[in-house]
Amino acid sequence: MISLLPTLSKTIEHVALARMTVFAPNCLSPLQFACQKGYSALDAVHLTLEKVYKVYKVSNDKLYSSALFLDIQGTFDKVLHQRLAEIMINNNFPPYLVDWVQSNLSDRSVQITDGVASEPAFTPIQVGTPQGSPLLPFLFNVYSSPLCHNHERLGVYLMISYVDDYCLLAISVSWQQNANTLTAAGNQLQLEANQGGMNFDLSKTELFHFPCGKNIPTAVLPGVQFGEHHIPNNLEQRWVGVFFDRRLQATLHIEKHVAKAGKILYKLAPLLKKVKPEMASQLTKGTVMPALTFGLEIYTRNYINNREVVPINVCLKAAAKIITGG
Repeated sequence: MISLLPTLSKTIEHVALARMTVFAPNCLSPLQFACQKGYSALDAVHLTLEKVYKVYKVSNDKLYSSALFLDIQGTFDKVLHQRLAEIMINNNFPPYLVDWVQSNLSDRSVQITDGVASEPAFTPIQVGTPQGSPLLPFLFNVYSSPLCHNHERLGVYLMISYVDDYCLLAISVSWQQNANTLTAAGNQLQLEANQGGMNFDLSKTELFHFPCGKNIPTAVLPGVQFGEHHIPNNLEQRWVGVFFDRRLQATLHIEKHVAKAGKILYKLAPLLKKVKPEMASQLTKGTVMPALTFGLEIYTRNYINNREVVPINVCLKAAAKIITGG
């Protein structure tokens, strides 16, 4: 449920968040890449690919890497208030912060309206946290932190999370062995999540086998059995805004972000034509450029050839033409 919180409420929650983040190291895993100072979504991708590249180099392309990507379903509706309090207490959060969080989450109710008609009465909210709250990602990180510690228990090489997005990385002598490992790890993690009232979304569960030297993954490679469902190998993968293809080249990522930036530029063009070039340039830098260049640094490790950057140059020239009125 998305709530529109008053400005005063958000201000108070920002103050509380600043106090709670001091105690984050008590419970958050170093591999939880959200709500921790100096951590970002791109850092999660960087670490994953660094592990993959390092293994290739050390093993002379004799070890294979595979990743299972999972997403917690209905993330913020699944938080059990009492369980959250127990986790905070067990990780030495001060009692006054635990009590404040419980008070903040309790005695909430909701009334749904579509602008024409409304529900006759407010419905009490017994679980979950209100979306739109600046506290929400941090509290969910704390709530899900028991899943993120000691990834060795799952038999995987690495487990990384970014709020509700999870990546399990397996490395072995074959893609088949990786698929077996990820099948066991994914199902075990699902059981542990269920114990906390959480559930991984099957429709968003994806498998990606990374290339190994001259061995390029295909669609017929071994998949993962997740519960009663078979998860096939993806030839293209998106994770926290970064796109991979089966050769780990930048082409797919660039194409997707150029398309996104182009849509923003198209919608913004009427306004850019009306304002001064200086203002149009600032608007473009603040809206189009972030979409166009997001995640490009992921691929600086590998050479990005001139052909791959052509779409970026085309988008930049289109923006310059609109700004200058050319």
